[in-house]
Amino acid sequence: MPFAIYLLRVKPGKEKEIKEKLLNEMNFDEVYVVTGPFDIIGKVHIPLTRRALISLKEELEKLEGVIEVKYLEARD
Repeated sequence: MPFAIYLLRVKPGKEKEIKEKLLNEMNFDEVYVVTGPFDIIGKVHIPLTRRALISLKEELEKLEGVIEVKYLEARD
């Protein structure tokens, strides 16, 4: 099943709150707080259509504390 990896840069101190939202409200399969240029990496199974990927990116950008969102398409 196809999936996408989303990379989020967030405001300091918001990592845990946003991680919980991704897991509990947005149905991400896996979410990790990481170090480096991004703060959170999340894996979610969704249709790999341009519209679906962009739609989820736009939803993530609306979350309070999110600064930047990038995504990668992937296949099992």
